Amino acid sequence: METGELISVLKDAGLSPYQARAYVTLLELGAASASEIATASGVPGPRIYDVLRDLEDDGYVVTYEQDQLYARAPDPADALGSLRNRVGRFESGIEEIESRWQQPETHDHEITIVRRFTTIFEQTRRDIRDAEHHVLMSLTPVQFQKLRPTLREAYERGVYTSVVIHPRPDEEFSLDTEDFEGICTEARRTVSCWGKPFAALIDHQKVGFALYIGSADEYGILVDDPLHEFVFWFYLAGLAEIAEPLHQDSTQLPIVFGEIRDCIRMVEPLLRDDATVIAQIHGRWTHTKRACEFSGQLIDIQYAGEPATDGPASVFHLIGQATLVIETDDEHYTIGGHGATLEDIEVDRVIIEDITFLN
Repeated sequence: METGELISVLKDAGLSPYQARAYVTLLELGAASASEIATASGVPGPRIYDVLRDLEDDGYVVTYEQDQLYARAPDPADALGSLRNRVGRFESGIEEIESRWQQPETHDHEITIVRRFTTIFEQTRRDIRDAEHHVLMSLTPVQFQKLRPTLREAYERGVYTSVVIHPRPDEEFSLDTEDFEGICTEARRTVSCWGKPFAALIDHQKVGFALYIGSADEYGILVDDPLHEFVFWFYLAGLAEIAEPLHQDSTQLPIVFGEIRDCIRMVEPLLRDDATVIAQIHGRWTHTKRACEFSGQLIDIQYAGEPATDGPASVFHLIGQATLVIETDDEHYTIGGHGATLEDIEVDRVIIEDITFLN
């Protein structure tokens, strides 16, 4: 680095022009009298004494008296501590700017538009790590492989995980049932296609949604708001409706549901055939928000429109109301999904414990 450039750097670090010139000169001379430093640096003679004392106060030089005032430059490690601190703050600031540009912080009840798929993907990974009840996703095989460890951890915590895989036409699909065991509660695949978005819905509140991935028009949205949950559930449930089953946790009892609409679609044909279905409910009372947990017999299902007469209710039947009715020893209770207000209980998880047919 040239002398002039070093002087400019020291000025940017907070030294005055005279201080910077005097200090650089002293580094070259090693030790010198005040008058020699003034002459070599171009600092006016009357000012050199104040300049050296100010530099000494900041730890850049040490002065001593002989026949006149002398100065020397000590080991710069201590003197440059403040400079290193300033540099560290600049580096931290640069890292923070880059981090906020790539991964804007999300807050409760917020919708954020971002321009990089990486931002959507990494935020979704963090949301899955924090998931408590339910993860529903649509993603490519490559994206699934990257999220396997995170999905496995969620599954092992008891989170209901459901994925729809949509391969691209230019990639070979080689995932088998074993690839999903211990990772997903259920998995399906759609036909190969271009342009399907990445979509994730976590705990009925957090959403990651990205379009045009890998193109110049790439962008996405992050949602942290339960009021928008149904829109994304409907999209993902619609994909699952037409997708080919790849994996389903053993249908042996008990069967766990993290989404009441999925439970309704399984239970309704059973009730139509006069089966006795015993379920365990985990949720909270809607009027007090206090947690509750109990078992009883499912005796009815309520949703808008005409009841299905053959097979399960479609996702269109469940656009509005989706309610289970359960009978315990003392009472009947209505069970609603996430955000329920009209039902007695807002459910987080339904566990089918027993199914008995009359014949």
